[in-house]
Amino acid sequence: MGRERVREAFAGVFASVPDAAFREVHHVVAGERGMSEWVFTGTTTAGRTVEVNGCDLFTFRGGKIAVKSSFLKHRTA
Repeated sequence: MGRERVREAFAGVFASVPDAAFREVHHVVAGERGMSEWVFTGTTTAGRTVEVNGCDLFTFRGGKIAVKSSFLKHRTA
């Protein structure tokens, strides 16, 4: 996915969940691997509460992200 498409995707999320926040954020880097754990919370423009647990796994090469895998679990808020 190109940068512009990623930017558009995030813009859509923040437009539909204007009070979006990432909480309980933890990062770990070990050599060429990294992990980011977080909880995404907010209220949609339709008034629905959103709470999502997430984890991103990274592989770094040459000081840049070469691979990123994301895992999500929607929680009942």
